Amino acid sequence: MRKLIIAALFATGSLATPAVATEVSIIATNPVIDLSVTEYVETTPDVATFSTGVQTLAPTANEAIRQNNTQMSAVTARLKKLGIADKDIQTTQISLNQQFDYADGRQVFRGFVASNSVSAKLRDLKKLPQFLDALASDGATNFNGPMFSVDDDSKLREAARDKTWNSAVRRAEAIARKAGYANVRVLRVEEQSGEPGYPMPMIEMRAADAAGKATPIAPGQIRIGSTMNFTFEIVK
Repeated sequence: MRKLIIAALFATGSLATPAVATEVSIIATNPVIDLSVTEYVETTPDVATFSTGVQTLAPTANEAIRQNNTQMSAVTARLKKLGIADKDIQTTQISLNQQFDYADGRQVFRGFVASNSVSAKLRDLKKLPQFLDALASDGATNFNGPMFSVDDDSKLREAARDKTWNSAVRRAEAIARKAGYANVRVLRVEEQSGEPGYPMPMIEMRAADAAGKATPIAPGQIRIGSTMNFTFEIVK
């Protein structure tokens, strides 16, 4: 009877108190191997993300903003005309600052500088060369990117995890054999957050020339990575 009462009290107490995280420790009786392994899979990108915007200089703040709004409206209209959806265009910075020159140790006021920048995603990479040239003709004064990526990389990341896991097991088994053991068992696996992502390629930026050639773009291949930390016990 006493055992049943104790069990009932324990159950009641577990419902009344907050849940407490339990830390499970596994004791290894043999030597262990700690490994940090990173593997990648390569694929062709299908999205280009970039930032672009307009910077204007005028004698007054109102005029700088007015000119900036006019030019930025043209740039945004071009983005949409080239097929970029509203959801893929996001304002990233708006600023207004005084600008000065320095001559003979004196500060000379030049005017007000207004800036407006947006980030955008282009999902039809075939349009990227003409897109860059069109932006320049519509008044964009700066451009950064592109950053190539994959719209849905979930399967690729899973493939990278599988590759990392298999590589780690092979390395651990090879080390175990060198130490005179036959096999290994996994004691701990930790996947690092912020695993390797997409490299940003360099592109040659120039306006369309007289022959009508567009800016050359080479998306190439991107790598999607997974990094995991392992602890293996080596066993006979």
